[in-house]
Amino acid sequence: MSEGEVSLIGTLERVVFSNPENGFLIGTFLEENTVSPITIKGVVFEVQDQQKLHLKGNWENHPQYGKQFAVREYMTVEPNTREGIERYLASGVFPGIGPKTAERIYQKFGEKTFEILDQDPEQLLKIKRFTRKQLQAVKEGREDQQGFREVMTFLHGLGISQAFAARIYAAFGMNSIPLVKSNPYQLTEVNGIGFVSADVYARRLGFGENSPERASCALTYMLEQQAQNGHTCFPRQELIEKTVEELHIKQEVVEDALEVLTEERLVKVLEPAKNSAFGTEMLARPRFYFAEQRIVENFQRLIDSEAFTKFDAERDLIASQENRLGIELDAVQLEAIHAALQNKVLIITGGPGTGKTTLVRFILGLMSRRIPSVALAAPTGRAAKRLTETTSYQASTIHRLLEADNMGFQRNRDQPLESELLIIDESSMIDTLLMDALLDAISSSARLVLVGDVDQLPSVGPGMVLRDLIESELVAVVRLERIFRQAEDSLITSNAHHVRLGRLPELPRGETTEKLKDFYFIRESDPEQIVEKVTRMVSKNIPERFGFDPFQDIQVLTPMHRGVTGSINLNRSLQSVLNPDGTGFEHREQWFKTGDKLMQQQNDYDKQVFNGDTGRIVFCDPKSREIHVSFDQGTVRYTAKEIDQLALAYAISVHKSQGSEYPALILPLTTHHYMMLQRNLLYTALTRGKQLVILIGMEKAVAMAVKNEEARTRHTSLPRHFREMKELMAL
Repeated sequence: MSEGEVSLIGTLERVVFSNPENGFLIGTFLEENTVSPITIKGVVFEVQDQQKLHLKGNWENHPQYGKQFAVREYMTVEPNTREGIERYLASGVFPGIGPKTAERIYQKFGEKTFEILDQDPEQLLKIKRFTRKQLQAVKEGREDQQGFREVMTFLHGLGISQAFAARIYAAFGMNSIPLVKSNPYQLTEVNGIGFVSADVYARRLGFGENSPERASCALTYMLEQQAQNGHTCFPRQELIEKTVEELHIKQEVVEDALEVLTEERLVKVLEPAKNSAFGTEMLARPRFYFAEQRIVENFQRLIDSEAFTKFDAERDLIASQENRLGIELDAVQLEAIHAALQNKVLIITGGPGTGKTTLVRFILGLMSRRIPSVALAAPTGRAAKRLTETTSYQASTIHRLLEADNMGFQRNRDQPLESELLIIDESSMIDTLLMDALLDAISSSARLVLVGDVDQLPSVGPGMVLRDLIESELVAVVRLERIFRQAEDSLITSNAHHVRLGRLPELPRGETTEKLKDFYFIRESDPEQIVEKVTRMVSKNIPERFGFDPFQDIQVLTPMHRGVTGSINLNRSLQSVLNPDGTGFEHREQWFKTGDKLMQQQNDYDKQVFNGDTGRIVFCDPKSREIHVSFDQGTVRYTAKEIDQLALAYAISVHKSQGSEYPALILPLTTHHYMMLQRNLLYTALTRGKQLVILIGMEKAVAMAVKNEEARTRHTSLPRHFREMKELMAL
């Protein structure tokens, strides 16, 4: 045993909580020769009440529940007393065998019961009223237990933790051993096990650096890594070189593996196109390649199909709408309105203060009178809520619009949306797969207006669909550049446009704050001091001076998760001041307490909460680790196994802020963030603030971000598909 590890033998008295998906269990355990049960917790798979166990682990002190035993490893132990054997037989392991039958079995075979069960179970038929069905249950139960023990022993021997061993068994069952022996890289199909972990286990089984199995998995792993960086495809030669260099595999082995993956259609090869910009051979995962192909086909379908309602010049209608809204459109806005009336598909792009919202309201006012079914949507809940507030039309998330659930999207080509006008805001956030699903669900007669700011950060997911669409020249595009009078006096707006154009923002010193309305810059180079000042501004200075609520109105953004000024550390500091006394519990190095501000980290279709939704904890039970979170759409319950979906949201990454606006915003920016200091990141952050933006940090970091435009480049196959579509139409 390792230092500090303890070994216990005893009986699992009662299972208090059990998650069958990952094996996590909380229970009461009575150690041999003791009278007081203890609480145990850990991954303990396929056990029942009253089962004898041999546990290895460590004692821990829970701040609320006191001393607990954290199980690191366990083995089932056959009971050796009459009471233990009878309890085991009647525990539910063998369906159809209850306490009375268990008693008769022991009376017949006594201490030889387990020997009979394993070596000659037919002897059980000699017991009065013992049936063939019960015999079959015993045989299957013992085989399953023996098989489970063999699988666990094998996986533990590879150094696989109890938690992941349980997941592997849940995924592959009795096939786990032969599957892992033949190709341990198939373990990457199990949630939470990636190439790096599978590679370690493969080495222990004797698979070499240059094994074909390793090379195949390495290539798909490298492609998935590039997808996480936003690429839907990647240059073939560059990917091979990266795989060779980073994973130390011979080039000829990688090329052979790529040939096999291509033949098995697990990787798509995009041949270089002659006389075009696409002269490099690219590799793509099929799901991205075909999604981008469908995106182009669906846009062409929408453009070519006849509209449900046709509009003419409509000069009188436009003039009437101007009078109704009390505005006078400028030339570009008028061009946008005519484009919306004359085109089935339109993109409106522009920065803050350029009138995107005004155009959306104008288009709705014009068209909704003659189009009976209108739908407004945005990628996130906050963006949808803001769209509702600015237009007075009910908007939803794209996921809700498409009726997403765990089986996928219920709205699709076979069951399209009824809406004949769709307006989608914050379109720069839509990644390849979501745009594919959205377009596939739009009826051919519908009109589509995509609104967004192409200069913001691209989608978190792979692709840069809005930019590719604009550059394709397939779709009508209106670019808004003019900043309107009500936004001209805003330093937030002017600085955002400075950054967008590659110019340094105006960073006035603190002593000139009497001239400022909505933008402040505080110089500070010490990361610890930045955290302290941010915490004080959120909890005291801003609420007192501006009247903003720390929970509802103020949001801290940061370029990174890690580091002193990353979101993790900032959340700890802000929580300690804003919510020091809430009832709660610790989970993965962070505390969840009643009153905390949280963000949903992934889509949950059953709960109808989606990545980026924010709320507050209104109920927290440390014993069961259940919490209830109040979101805009209602209160949602989370069990212990679902807590990983949530994270503290006093401070969030700039990427997570996309689609949201905040009355007051604080952005720490230092050279420690150098890997994330990008122009579009700073621009996106500044455009999230409505009434107050405070930058705190170093002028050098601001300059680095403005100068760095490298992050704009992503490899996608959309331009290639657009070109092929144009060539096809020209025939």
